[in-house]
Amino acid sequence: MESLTSSAFDHAASFVHENARPLERAQFDFHFGTGTVESVLIELRKFKNDDGGFGHGIEPDVRMPFSSPFSGTLAFQVLRELEVAGDDPLVRDGIDYWVNAFDRNIGGWDPVGPRSDDYPRAPWWDYQPVGDQLNILKRSNPGAEIAGYLHLYSQIVSTEFLDEVTTMAEGSFDALPDDMEVHVMMCFMRMAEMAPDVVAERLDPKLRRGVHLVTSGNANDWQNYGGRPLWFAPKPDSLLADELEDSVQSQLDYEIAAQADDGSWKAFWSYGDREHQLATAKVEWAGYLTLRNLLAFKVWGRM
Repeated sequence: MESLTSSAFDHAASFVHENARPLERAQFDFHFGTGTVESVLIELRKFKNDDGGFGHGIEPDVRMPFSSPFSGTLAFQVLRELEVAGDDPLVRDGIDYWVNAFDRNIGGWDPVGPRSDDYPRAPWWDYQPVGDQLNILKRSNPGAEIAGYLHLYSQIVSTEFLDEVTTMAEGSFDALPDDMEVHVMMCFMRMAEMAPDVVAERLDPKLRRGVHLVTSGNANDWQNYGGRPLWFAPKPDSLLADELEDSVQSQLDYEIAAQADDGSWKAFWSYGDREHQLATAKVEWAGYLTLRNLLAFKVWGRM
């Protein structure tokens, strides 16, 4: 097994400090330096809107300033990692936004909505009206992940609403095949990690079957976009880490060798004819991916 050398870490740290967004820089300083939770929250608040939701490109591929249910999940990934309490206004207001944005016509949340088409965005975020199959996907991504956060902060969520959302998510899960779309599976995995045992135990067998179908342990497959073991096992105590430990170790070796000359890890996808208008997003993703890889190396004992 390979380990990241101290000089390679220093090179990556320099890239983060010189090129990453302030949000990722604050997270880096918290995890690897003397930064504080509050310093991260200061940066996270810059993506918050008056309606309690998050926008302003917190998801680099969605550049619109308005709040969207999907963008909120990016913020709550940070809040969860920092173990921010439910009485924090960022949490409370974000939960209220999701409650108000819930759309019973689709039984869930519209990920970004049609207004995103007025701003630069990745091709996969072009708005699509809800249809039968798309309805299941929209209920699941981000709906399943949102359901997880509602369970995580259940003390500030009404029981009736939480039950409704959980039933919605479980129904969608049952309707999907084992080899469901990879991002949808990630949402259900996060839901299972945050929900009570009775919910997690219902999702667990299908997740364990499916994760082997949507990820690859072959380094040749990691040259392009697709499911990667570390997406499902970013930490040794992740729900599916025991299913993927061998392929995780292989990916860690791969990522250590894949560090770019500038110290970063680059986005491994293309925007097609939108590369120019999303050039900023590519730099932001490099900062994000560099941070996430460094955290993976840390928790998996590769530093």
